[in-house]
Amino acid sequence: EESLHIEITGSDCGVAIGRHGETLDAIQYLSNIVANRFVDEHLRVIVDVAGYRTRREQRIQHQAQRTAERVLDTGRESRLKPMTAAERRIVHLTLRDAEGITTYSEGVEPRRYVVVSPTAGLEIIG
Repeated sequence: EESLHIEITGSDCGVAIGRHGETLDAIQYLSNIVANRFVDEHLRVIVDVAGYRTRREQRIQHQAQRTAERVLDTGRESRLKPMTAAERRIVHLTLRDAEGITTYSEGVEPRRYVVVSPTAGLEIIG
C-alpha cells in the first residue's frame, strides 16, 4: 500500500491539531476520502501538524513497551486507556514481535482499548 505523508507547519498550529488531535484526525480522514475517491489502488494519506503525530506515536510506542515489561514482570494482563484505531494499531505493531506478549483490542468505539497480555502458557518464575 502506497502512502503520502503531508507535514504542515506554521504559526498557531494548535488550531489544526485540536483537542487531543481530533481536528488533525478529521483533516487526515477527509484527505484520505478525497485522495481515494476515484482511484483503484488505495493511497494512505498521513497528515502531521508541527510533528504532533510523530511525537504522539513515539509516546504510544514507549507506553506500549513499558506496559509489556510490566506484564512480563507480573504475569498479569494490562489494559491501556481507550485509543483511536490508528493509536491501537501503533501498539499492536510495536509489540507484535515481543516475546511472551500478545495484544488484542476490546470494547466498543469510542471506548475501544488494547489489552497487553502474557502469551498463553507463559510461567512466571521467581
